[in-house]
Amino acid sequence: MKILGIETSTPIGSVGLVDGDKLLAEQVLDITRHHSARLMPAIDQTLKWGNLSIQEIDAVAVSVGPGSFTGVRIGVGTAKAICYAIQKPIVGVSTLAAIAYNLRHVESQICVVLDARRDEVYGAIFRGGGKWERQSDDLCLPIQDLLTRVTPPVIFSGSGLDRYADRIEDLLSSDQSDSIYFADLPFRIPRGINVAWLGLERLVSSDTDDCFTIVPNYIRQGVSHPKGSS
Repeated sequence: MKILGIETSTPIGSVGLVDGDKLLAEQVLDITRHHSARLMPAIDQTLKWGNLSIQEIDAVAVSVGPGSFTGVRIGVGTAKAICYAIQKPIVGVSTLAAIAYNLRHVESQICVVLDARRDEVYGAIFRGGGKWERQSDDLCLPIQDLLTRVTPPVIFSGSGLDRYADRIEDLLSSDQSDSIYFADLPFRIPRGINVAWLGLERLVSSDTDDCFTIVPNYIRQGVSHPKGSS
């Protein structure tokens, strides 16, 4: 199945196109400015690179957050408009899951951290290796509270490390230092192809969202775990 993946929840946006386990095309874009104007041209170009028309895709997967309020809203709104126009399914994907998916083959816990401001982070815990699985909901909480949920060995990822990496090292005990790792920069962003592949996992199980009711997942209060977000 041919899936278009849209990711605009972080400053480095991405559009990906996959056909099953094959990568057809991907484009990365800086969406810190004029992101609404950049997204549709990026989608058009990605489809051209994949030699597909918009009518030939089977579904659109979109990152629903948490992340930038404006970015998530634009991505979800664009995906909804496309799916309504071409009458194809829409699938929401957690931004945190899309980041963790970069490390899905790593045999350890994966803890994703994004800066939520107000001295809080957006975070979630996954396990990679032989069995890729989610181990926590998407959370919004202080970094010290998130760290009580991890069990080293653990690899941390996400753009929140720009602010919190030193604090993570300080908060975790010294005898755990050999079991704490930080992902390299290319593995800290939620790629459009990851959104597409995670959306495909839901789609093959006939687990989709409603084009009219799907909304961004901001999780400023409490916890949230978007349906089927892996």
